[in-house]
Amino acid sequence: MSETSTGAPDDVNVPLDEPRWTVQWADGPAPDQRRLRPLVGHGGPVRAVATAVVDGRPVAVSGSRDNTVRVWDLATGGQLHEPLTGRTDPVSALTAEVLSVATAVADGRPVAFSLHGDDAVLVWDLATGRAAGEFVRLVESAVLEERRVLLALGADRTLYVWDLLTGRRVTAFPSAAGLAMLDGRRVVLTVDETDTDRTVRVWDLGTGHQLARSLEVVRTAALDGRVLAVTAPEDGPGAAPGEQGVWDLATGEPVGTSAAAAVLSAGEDRPGLTTVTVVHGRAVAVGLDGEEPRFIGPLALARQNGALVRSRARETAVLDGRTVALTAEADGTLRIWDLADVRQRADGMRVIAAVGAGDTAPGFPPGPEQDGDLWQRLSGRGHGPSGGEDPVLLTVEQDDTVVVRDRATRKPVGPPLTGHTGRVWDVATAVVDGRTVAVTASADHTLRTWDLSHAHGDGPERTGHTGTVSAITTAVLDGRHVVVTAAADHTLRTWDLATGTPVTAPVTGLEGEVTAMVASVVDGRPVIVTAGSGDTLHLLDPVGGGTLGEPVTSHHGRVLALAGATLAGRPVVVTAGADRTAAIWDLTTRRPVGEPLTGHTSRVTAVATAEVAGRPVAVTGSWDRTVRLWDLTTGRQIGEPLTGHTDWVTTVATTLVDGRPVAVSRSRDKTVRLWDLATMRETGEPLTGQTDPNGPMVVTVGSGGRPVVAIGQGQAVRFRDLGTGREAGNEYALPLPAAALGAAPGGRLVVAFGPEVTVLRPAAG
Repeated sequence: MSETSTGAPDDVNVPLDEPRWTVQWADGPAPDQRRLRPLVGHGGPVRAVATAVVDGRPVAVSGSRDNTVRVWDLATGGQLHEPLTGRTDPVSALTAEVLSVATAVADGRPVAFSLHGDDAVLVWDLATGRAAGEFVRLVESAVLEERRVLLALGADRTLYVWDLLTGRRVTAFPSAAGLAMLDGRRVVLTVDETDTDRTVRVWDLGTGHQLARSLEVVRTAALDGRVLAVTAPEDGPGAAPGEQGVWDLATGEPVGTSAAAAVLSAGEDRPGLTTVTVVHGRAVAVGLDGEEPRFIGPLALARQNGALVRSRARETAVLDGRTVALTAEADGTLRIWDLADVRQRADGMRVIAAVGAGDTAPGFPPGPEQDGDLWQRLSGRGHGPSGGEDPVLLTVEQDDTVVVRDRATRKPVGPPLTGHTGRVWDVATAVVDGRTVAVTASADHTLRTWDLSHAHGDGPERTGHTGTVSAITTAVLDGRHVVVTAAADHTLRTWDLATGTPVTAPVTGLEGEVTAMVASVVDGRPVIVTAGSGDTLHLLDPVGGGTLGEPVTSHHGRVLALAGATLAGRPVVVTAGADRTAAIWDLTTRRPVGEPLTGHTSRVTAVATAEVAGRPVAVTGSWDRTVRLWDLTTGRQIGEPLTGHTDWVTTVATTLVDGRPVAVSRSRDKTVRLWDLATMRETGEPLTGQTDPNGPMVVTVGSGGRPVVAIGQGQAVRFRDLGTGREAGNEYALPLPAAALGAAPGGRLVVAFGPEVTVLRPAAG
């Protein structure tokens, strides 16, 4: 048995196929190869998802109970814009929840529609990430001032008046409560409410002028068969100071101030009235506590649509026999949409009219009926693919799995799409790089993407660990490459790298958690050196089982990392410790070699070994934000510390790039940096966007023999070419977070997630 380098596998010059990472073997059911990258960022359950194309890029649009709408680039997994939010209530300061989303193309622009908990339907421009309008409810059409208009009500209770000839907004009345006729003219009642006051006003719809003044009601009482209201003295120009009014609420006529004293001192109280609105000297409206304001008095018989529609609309309007939607655009233009012509593909929404200056009133020509009324999609009824010509459809089952079914036979195609840990609320499909991709939205706060064109096999039943795998190393045993894994089930297992079959019986009864592990050979015997949560090193026999000799006390307080090397022909390990030092240990004598390596000013969290100019060296990373290089022969630091990270260094690895020894470091500052060990300088730009700085990292070989760094990012492994800094092959998605990574010969990568172990290899897609 001999150690294998984790920095440079033994056939780095062998060209590989197209850079797609696939499963060579797994110790249990293989991870679903249809699984692509998860889309992580929502802070609440994701209720809805739709797909579209923006500037030639396939995107997903998601709506969540975190009150945001997000737009995702399906090729990269990144977000295109800042999160989009709906209206915030000025009283409660709460932002309306997102209930559903849908997408379409309008005049060549990709747009999204979002339904919110306050009944608002907002329109978003997907290219810019900006609001493009909101749905309004058609109240009626009318002629005002010899102009054809539409009266429309927004979710925030604003009544809009739109000129149908030009499509431009004439005026708007916030807080609208009702419509009526007054002296032959259309009027609108509005109510402004505060914590202590309710002000009712009446406006002329044609001119936009206010017609009425509102007076506070002091008392309302029944007296001599009439219901009378006493109003507080008026303020402002022309008002008589201290003068109260009395109004007959049945006729709206004033009774006179002399009756005020009688009403205040007698009569049966009629509580609940708060304001009287006076129009042309008559009381025409009354605000009621706990109820909606309503017209009374002389308007009662003449009103038209006195109460505005207050229930949620299932469809916006029916004009000329066609179901349409109206949106108030951000630029003040009215847009009319044909809801019957909305396809579920992103290219399927047709604008009937975006009327502007010089246009005639819109017509509604007949068109073919299509699947997927927009309101059905927004109200969340049914799950289906976003392309009417897709050969498959997606269904959400009662067990919160998504089943892919043949559209013609309705029979399942392959096993369900599983992996979400919460309820699946919605699904959609898109085409990414020529492949059909499904996007699922879940209550676990994530979206997941699935390659529906990729083959999938269930693989063998799991035969390995029963606890989370925490450490991986590779070695050669009896001439064949093996993988050694340690797990929380307190066992050590050895696997054939090529086939995944167990090579030896598991080593059982490990003491505590194994957090770091390297393979070596001592006196011709295979040895596995482990470190855990304590201060000691254990030497284990992977073939016969059990330990070799007594544990080695490191005096670090805690051993945080391990690396193997050969020093003067003797096997050694280099340890990194919580005592701010590193140390070299002779595995034959079990004694330290020289003095501890001192210089770091905080915990030493990572260590790797390499050769520089023929000398064995160690590279360490620390909480002090530095990377340091050490000569293992002399025990001295080489050069000045390598600086650039702005937070703790969590992982280091070594390899060769274009024949030069380099170190790769990862930090809690969410960057990965590359250091030329010959010149002691950083090379290239830092790799950014590492959202999980504490995940595992290792250097292996990608397509064409190029060194790549594999980075665990939650439930995915990402690959970057160390020469170019670019993505190197597909991101590989996992059902559980990646716990440990190990490089192996042939460019293969050993991945541990939960109790499972899988070997990936670069292969043709």
